[in-house]
Amino acid sequence: MLGAGQRLSQEVALVTGSSRGLGRHIAEGFAREGAVVHVTYVADEEAGTSTVAGIREAGGEAHLHQLDVLHRDQIQSVLKKVVSISGGLDILVNNAGVNRRGWFEDVTDEDWDWVMDVNLKGPFICCQEAFPLLRSRGGGRIINMASVAGQYHGPKTVHYAVSKAGLISLTKILARYGAPDEILVNAVAPGLIPTDQTADEVDSEGGRRVIGMTLLGRPGTPQDVLATCLFLASREQNYVTGQVVSVSGGAYLGS
Repeated sequence: MLGAGQRLSQEVALVTGSSRGLGRHIAEGFAREGAVVHVTYVADEEAGTSTVAGIREAGGEAHLHQLDVLHRDQIQSVLKKVVSISGGLDILVNNAGVNRRGWFEDVTDEDWDWVMDVNLKGPFICCQEAFPLLRSRGGGRIINMASVAGQYHGPKTVHYAVSKAGLISLTKILARYGAPDEILVNAVAPGLIPTDQTADEVDSEGGRRVIGMTLLGRPGTPQDVLATCLFLASREQNYVTGQVVSVSGGAYLGS
């Protein structure tokens, strides 16, 4: 076991949607383990700047990029900057995602398209554009941030659950494509994890119901998700690909 601060030493990681929420925790955690972290934001530059400043103040290396994963040209531009700044890419974390909570009858065409585009099409494009960079480094790691909603299929936010189920399928397919080049592709499926973006959901009636579904009877923490991502991203493991790790306190008991 490598010591703290060494598990991702000098690895170059791009974490999409990492200015806030779980993405920020992942970016900060990767930096503490020695990674050069590239942080992205869509509109809240102040949050992105704060994340990068915090990493740098703690002695880590981080760089900030504006990125809307709906646009291939922006993804291409950010990846070019990552290579220009850091020399290549070793780890891609597709964390950027959206949700617009609502029951089946209330989901509009606009809701469906937006959630599908950000949560599924965005990671697809990011992976497609990142594959050549990872291949050129002799392999790498891709971690797709799915959700337990995509495993037990809803019941609320139908479009969100379907987008995450699709991301799980994409993960398994890309693991096949990546294997010959040592590109390991896995997904992490968190349950209800309190962050600055989910506090209202955790405290809601629905949130309490979800927590009641878990075997452990409590919400998880960002550290639980980070620990899983670190394992999948590190060179401690070289034989896990095409898998979905459910960090949900036992809310989902899949085979």
